Amino acid sequence: MTELEVCVGAQSVACLSKESDEFLLNYVCDDSPSFVSLTMPVRTKSYVSNRLFPIFEMHLPEGYLLSVLKKHFSKLTATDDFGLLALLAGKVQGRLSYGPMLGEDECLSLDEVLHSSQPDLFALLVGRFALSSPVSGVQPKVLALLKDKAILRMGHYIVKSWGDDYPDLALNEWLCMTVLSKAGLDVPEFYLSDDERCFVMKRFDVTEIGYLGFEDFCVLQARSRDDKYVGSYEQLAKSIAIFVSPKYRNKALLGYFKAIVLNQWLQNGDAHLKNFGVLYSSIEDIRLAPIYDVVSTTAYISQDIQALTLLGSKRWRSIAHLERFAVAHCELTLKQARSAIAECLAGMVWLQDEVKSLQNQATGKNSRSRLLDHFAGLAEKALGL
Repeated sequence: MTELEVCVGAQSVACLSKESDEFLLNYVCDDSPSFVSLTMPVRTKSYVSNRLFPIFEMHLPEGYLLSVLKKHFSKLTATDDFGLLALLAGKVQGRLSYGPMLGEDECLSLDEVLHSSQPDLFALLVGRFALSSPVSGVQPKVLALLKDKAILRMGHYIVKSWGDDYPDLALNEWLCMTVLSKAGLDVPEFYLSDDERCFVMKRFDVTEIGYLGFEDFCVLQARSRDDKYVGSYEQLAKSIAIFVSPKYRNKALLGYFKAIVLNQWLQNGDAHLKNFGVLYSSIEDIRLAPIYDVVSTTAYISQDIQALTLLGSKRWRSIAHLERFAVAHCELTLKQARSAIAECLAGMVWLQDEVKSLQNQATGKNSRSRLLDHFAGLAEKALGL
């Protein structure tokens, strides 16, 4: 039987084990004030599952990082879900941990990443940080500890790049995330490198005094990562209303509605359950996490559709449909919904102006200019509604 000690902060609270084909979680004492997950309160009875519990599965890599780790370690250790978690355990840095933290001797500076002239910078980061990157998502990304010279402090950042299948994905995400910011949504701190090869996002669960709890809605709906495209945005709104603390509920549902509107206009077909989550400092203080991982997927898959259903369909929806969704499922009045839509339109105005500026600087017809043309079309369509 293989076991992992599960800690909250410096406190050992539970033991995660695998026996035959079953996973078990046992709390070390039934009066512990620290729970592993919002969906797994402290109790004497064991938690038993035939698959890795969603809160731990959330720490596993997918796509690019998964292939890198399997390539390097499959000959040395098991690379099933439990084997990967054990492999990464000592480097998990968050509210939950399994071992010692990453040391400062492995750091680069944020400036080195944003202003690097090295064409193979991302490959360098992967080589240095792949085993320290318990971060999900299929896009090429690593979790890096970088020094921010402006504030003379270490920071935890997610650095993303892109492959041939999705050219200029970093610029794509930077444009989308800036639109959200201009529309007044709560988003993480983010940057685009000078050469547009890397999108850099600061982790939003790390504070000056420690780590906040973070759980995505695959975890909160007790789904595996393979089920992240299962369900509806109505069910997601209901889950937000259930889990977010009452004092934050209205703000959370308003922000969620604005994210849904902009995902429609930017045509983000990857707004699935793992791309929404909650942050918490305690069971009484749970709020919607900043909106993250927004890209226009139709830039690469022209006929892409929504990740989840909205009002019974995965087709892109009209203003009338969005207003109906706001009132029926986000607890907003029609006046509030229309005000939120107006704020989203302000973000699309910024996009239209920014794309024009970038197009004026562009030379020749390449993947970047095609991406800018795509965003110009999205902005024109949204502002013509």
